[in-house]
Amino acid sequence: MKRLSILLGLIVIVLAMTSCSSNTPKAVAEKSVKCLIDKDYEGYVDLLYLEDKDSQDAAKLENDKKELAALLKSKAEKEYEKDKGLTSYETLKEEIAENGETAVVKMKLTYGNGKSDDTDIKLRKDKNGDWKIDFGK
Repeated sequence: MKRLSILLGLIVIVLAMTSCSSNTPKAVAEKSVKCLIDKDYEGYVDLLYLEDKDSQDAAKLENDKKELAALLKSKAEKEYEKDKGLTSYETLKEEIAENGETAVVKMKLTYGNGKSDDTDIKLRKDKNGDWKIDFGK
């Protein structure tokens, strides 16, 4: 009986840990939007999918990420200024492809002026199996 209790306890712990995982399409999409709300553009760029060939030179990769974050900041702040910033989000739907390698998360974004719109965030797994935002085709 004691072994059964221990086994059930372990199963509950494992299930709790996996349900709180930040490596799901929904969690990554939500984190990306939160980065935009918080104006954490470097954090957002860290969530982007980069092809293996782009990660060969670590110094170049870091420089490219900084440049991309600066570009994103300039574009996003101009865009969000019109709508008085991005204020909240709601996840509407998460769809993972049958092969388990790509996903789409549909989200509702709400802006400071009350306007809202739905957007699809496309994701794919990187070589380490982590979900990343796929900003490619």
